[in-house]
Amino acid sequence: MLPMQFCLRILNLFYKRRTISGPLLIVVFLAFGCFLFIHFQKPLEKTSSGIDRGSAISKVSPTTQRGISQRSLKRRDMKRILFWNLYFESRNYEIGLGQKFFIEAGCRFTNCLTTDDRNFMNASDAILFHANDFDEIDLPDIRRPNQRYIFYNYETCVQDKDLPIFIWTKNFFNWTMTYRRDSDIYDAHPYGAIRRRSGAPSPPLVLPPLHPEAADLLQHPWNKSSSRPLLDKKKNMVAWFVSNCQTDGLREEYFARLGQYVKVDVYGGCGTLSCLPSGSPKCDQLLDSYKFYVAAENAICTDYVTEKFYRAMASYIIPIVYGGANYSHYAPPLSYIDASDFKSPKALADYLKLLNENDDLYLKYFDWKKDYEVVRQPTNGWCQLCEMLNDLHQQPNVYIDVADWWFQNNTSCISGHDFLNNSLGVELQKGKLTKT
Repeated sequence: MLPMQFCLRILNLFYKRRTISGPLLIVVFLAFGCFLFIHFQKPLEKTSSGIDRGSAISKVSPTTQRGISQRSLKRRDMKRILFWNLYFESRNYEIGLGQKFFIEAGCRFTNCLTTDDRNFMNASDAILFHANDFDEIDLPDIRRPNQRYIFYNYETCVQDKDLPIFIWTKNFFNWTMTYRRDSDIYDAHPYGAIRRRSGAPSPPLVLPPLHPEAADLLQHPWNKSSSRPLLDKKKNMVAWFVSNCQTDGLREEYFARLGQYVKVDVYGGCGTLSCLPSGSPKCDQLLDSYKFYVAAENAICTDYVTEKFYRAMASYIIPIVYGGANYSHYAPPLSYIDASDFKSPKALADYLKLLNENDDLYLKYFDWKKDYEVVRQPTNGWCQLCEMLNDLHQQPNVYIDVADWWFQNNTSCISGHDFLNNSLGVELQKGKLTKT
């Protein structure tokens, strides 16, 4: 018998028996206790049933809040992040499910948890939609006003303007979470980052030039060193691991021209050499025998810096970058060589030869490692997301058309032809390199 039903029966018995007796005295005390129970229980039940358990900020008055256990209050403060679709083949977006990630990452706010269980759709504070796996006929049928829908993307989508996520999402997304620095949440977790070591001295106010002119460098007394253990293994010049042989950025064209002036060993589907399994520590060790590594992106797009770059930065090899990012935002000076800093592939080849012939100058490109370290899976973006979900002062925001923001009137990426012709001094004829 439920407590409420028991109390009602006691009160009914008290009403029928009006003569005072020993047993009746017990009934009186029970009846009085039940009166107090009913009097205080009903308002509590009414208040609890009026709480919107799915809202980000529960509508609980201070009086009611005192009646909630600390455990329940903590549960109510959790910010749930729902992964609506896959991230390629990953259900957990490669960070795991639950709260553990935010705790281990040392985020300022750790009261966030991730889930892929759609049963929690109405109780989620944010819902992530991965661009490449977006399905316009598989969308939430109910949307709470205070939920944030997030555009999640780590591909350039240069040739994918007709993706469903760009067509069917007018006035749909509230936030963006991508590799681009103009996103609401900038996240480089899939690719990498470089951070200053704790305790490292402050950088100088006047930074050295990224790539001094060869003529200026030759005026300095760079001498061959008799003992350089790092250089003992480095008997080869340039390595490149690549399997996508036809790209929007036409990297294959540029480095084919570079190969006319300096030897470039190409591993993978686009070359004659192989290292298996691809991306393994074995292949990373192979880089120890090379002085330079081609970290060329497949598209020339704003802020697009992928794991190719950080793979080289984590090793003792100088990356040659080819892309649309301002790499000074990603790495310290004299840590990489940017192809766009040179007038032509031949000019770049001359500089590589200069470094190859001057050990001390070559080794200058590793001085940065004393003060910086490579982070292969940075967590800043996810910590920022959790912090934003906890920010009560976040202003309402909606993207009328996320495609307009992503493509920016076709200025977020430039064609490989324009990049080669205008920036890198390579002449093209009908999409092919000329022999001039």
